[in-house]
Amino acid sequence: MAKSTKCRRVCGRPAALRFMPDARAAEILDLSLEELESLRLCDLEGLDQETAARRMEVSRGTLQRIIYSAHAKVAEALCTGKGIFINGGNYEIAGEWCGGMARCRRCPFIIESDRAFRERMERIMRNGIIAVTAEENGEIFQHFGHTRWFALYEIKEGAVASHRLIDAEGSGHSALGGFLKENGVDLLICGGIGGGAKNVLAAAGIELVSGVSGSIDEAVKAFLAGRLKDDPAAECDHHHHGEIEGSCHGCGHGEAHGCH
Repeated sequence: MAKSTKCRRVCGRPAALRFMPDARAAEILDLSLEELESLRLCDLEGLDQETAARRMEVSRGTLQRIIYSAHAKVAEALCTGKGIFINGGNYEIAGEWCGGMARCRRCPFIIESDRAFRERMERIMRNGIIAVTAEENGEIFQHFGHTRWFALYEIKEGAVASHRLIDAEGSGHSALGGFLKENGVDLLICGGIGGGAKNVLAAAGIELVSGVSGSIDEAVKAFLAGRLKDDPAAECDHHHHGEIEGSCHGCGHGEAHGCH
């Protein structure tokens, strides 16, 4: 007798079920709800596969197979002009407490993720290496993808043990994640940063506090005191940067600019 497949947990149904490149699409691929959920957790929320598997209540190996299938279907649709129909699968919708696709704060999985995040940040505050995008005048450089200098702060027992300046000349934003990882960086403090660069840092396992301006030293002090928070909306071309002790600082440039 064949072994039955365990239902995979998904947070809710998507807002749209059908995606068509145009009305003449000759073929439509079926993407199951659990395949969509794997994409949402790993690619949209940026979770590692172990955490995503726990959310879907499957093994990591099963999660890998699901997301591999999802990636293959999406790639085929994009490359060949096929449509996508989100349909069927072997899943069960989470309970009413989940709030559907929204990030419901009552969700035990979200609470677990938040707790793990706080613990990581607390470890960095005690013992870690912090990098800050740097200008020569000691201010935070506002364009992550064009950063040449990083100020590196080694934290031991909750205090700055040493700091130095490192040169990243010639590294584009896709290479900066590897550059920072090679230097043992646990956390980056910066001004504006684009979505692609955020993904690069997440893949390198580097935490992020973005949307910050002003003095590098003061930003590090504010982080160690628990007063510095990430601004998820911070982009180089938005001119809305984060706050240190309630003060909002503009980027200081008079024209729109992008951050890669």
